[in-house]
Amino acid sequence: MRNKRLAIWATIALLVFGGVGTGALVAPVYGATTVAGDGPPGLAAGGCVAEPAPSGATRSPLYTVTADAAPLFVEKMTKYAPEMQVHYAHCSMVGAGTAAFSVTVAEGFSSYTVSPKSRKLAVARSGNTITFNSGPNYLIVQFDSKELLFVLIDAPETDAPQLGDADVKNLADYGVDNTGATLVTAKIQSAVNAASGATRNILYVPPGRYQVGELWMRSNMTLYLAAGAVLYGSNQKADFNTGSGGVNIEGMQHASLRMYQVRNAKLLGRGVIDGNGKYLRAQGINLAVLKIEESADILVDGVTVRDSSYWNTLVYRSDRVTIKNYKLINCRPTTGYNNTDGVDFDESTNSLLSNAFLYTGDDNMATKNEFANSGTINTRNVIHEHVVCYSNSACAKIGTKTEGTSMDGIVFRDIDVVKAGRSMVIDAVDTAVVSNTRWEDVRVEQTDSLIDLQEDRPPSWRTVKNTSTIRNAYFTNISSDVKKVVNLHGRSSTVNISGVHFSNFTVQGKPVTSQTDSDATWNINAYVSNITFSTAPPTTPPPTTPPPTIPPPTTPPPSQSGACDVGYTMNSWNDGFTASIRITNRGNSAVNGWTLTFTLPNGQALTNGWNATYTGSSGQISARNVSYNGALAAGDSTEIGFQATHTGNTGKPGSFALNGVSCAIS
Repeated sequence: MRNKRLAIWATIALLVFGGVGTGALVAPVYGATTVAGDGPPGLAAGGCVAEPAPSGATRSPLYTVTADAAPLFVEKMTKYAPEMQVHYAHCSMVGAGTAAFSVTVAEGFSSYTVSPKSRKLAVARSGNTITFNSGPNYLIVQFDSKELLFVLIDAPETDAPQLGDADVKNLADYGVDNTGATLVTAKIQSAVNAASGATRNILYVPPGRYQVGELWMRSNMTLYLAAGAVLYGSNQKADFNTGSGGVNIEGMQHASLRMYQVRNAKLLGRGVIDGNGKYLRAQGINLAVLKIEESADILVDGVTVRDSSYWNTLVYRSDRVTIKNYKLINCRPTTGYNNTDGVDFDESTNSLLSNAFLYTGDDNMATKNEFANSGTINTRNVIHEHVVCYSNSACAKIGTKTEGTSMDGIVFRDIDVVKAGRSMVIDAVDTAVVSNTRWEDVRVEQTDSLIDLQEDRPPSWRTVKNTSTIRNAYFTNISSDVKKVVNLHGRSSTVNISGVHFSNFTVQGKPVTSQTDSDATWNINAYVSNITFSTAPPTTPPPTTPPPTIPPPTTPPPSQSGACDVGYTMNSWNDGFTASIRITNRGNSAVNGWTLTFTLPNGQALTNGWNATYTGSSGQISARNVSYNGALAAGDSTEIGFQATHTGNTGKPGSFALNGVSCAIS
């Protein structure tokens, strides 16, 4: 009965939140107003359900956390010793609204911070306890210099499979030991294989501790890790040298969970994959926790991944991969933390990381073109959004590997840098042109280097051609609490940086309006050109003079029918698709500012897009240029795109209009 009631509340939450979970992607709601209603027994409206204590976990002796007066299990990551042994509590909201959280420290303290500070939570203190209200949120709490506490609050889990559903297969039916005492890789792999393409294609992993080596996901299936389920890496490195195929990057070929040449697969739930990486790293084996390779149409939603021995999560040469509601907790050594990365999209396209908590030693996010000698696939249209960063190294980075010919349309937006060695980075040292990169709505609390775009620092550990160039990097709505250096370094007169564009850039609350502005610290060499600054209009205009929904173009639209040409291509899967739209100005004069309008067929709904500002989600859609692609000279083209869902109709729009004038469709 409890599961059914929770499912009802999850359904209500789906309507309120606009599809958090496997539906539409929306920005997280931090601190929504509590709503009235009758929740499940023992839980107030807006309550947060405690996750079961993972088997074998150590309870924190330092922190006690409650949600609506109910205790949450707080785990201490003792295995990270002698490095910082972080503590964390995890719960999932029941419905819309907030829960009242308390954190009590077993020792006295003089000061505290709750980050991200951008959440602006109203925190009160009484003795050794702090209290605050919050909706879905990923928080880092620091008391003096004590070990960190993470309070990880997920949105309601929607459409969760239930044991007994017609399409659900129970792992317990395979006689799998759930105590962690014996290796169960073969039995779980057998269940995975049986689920692939079957009527019961959802493999449900109940709570428990499962000792595993390398597992291989298959196509046309879902692996569901229930809250309290932990896939825990074996102590024996031989248990991970299974199977063949796939790329070997710096000795990392294997992983706890692999998707190799997989299509249409989902990894869901509120369970944990623990790579046992600190132990295995000492044995000299490089393992990811999750490795997605040469795959497409993949959804990862809700899981916690922790303690990798190498890069935690690698997406390599894959298309249409979405990772969301993702909690990643690596060991963060003070020294020797190389290659403890978080989420790396390498040579991948049309992919998304949304709503993530990343705690790492090395880079939180590092997007790369990996290889020069094996047919590099150029990275394109990769979006990272709603991310909390904590790292010794970089938060939001492109490089260092920049092979191939191009890396285009990589976006980092709505990012909170709680701590990073470098906050926003391009290390361009190989051969690619790195273009149209965007950092938007980035808030920096603590960093050593604020912005670092460089072409003149080749790595010492490998040979590089060092001909990569940076073209048009955009920094919009950037705020930093600390005054740290902005490094802009080209390599030569031909290997240079062209186009670094700042809009609404503030340091310690002061607007930065030029490259000589003393409110920021600059390190710019002679091989950087076209640095621009602007102050954008207020996000919410005064009500007395509202702007039009779609501003008119700054130059007249083409006057003749067929003065524009549109190419539209789709890549679709069972319930979704991505679309690429190439817009060409066939007129005789330049277009400076444009809006493309079209109508999506019935049953299609846009969820996110790139290289344009989209208005509407179904029916009529307007796509308006962004700052870097508004000017189209006669004969010039630009490419935009979006991701959408469908209910079976994969038709294309029947017509397009640019600034109100019909376009030819090629």
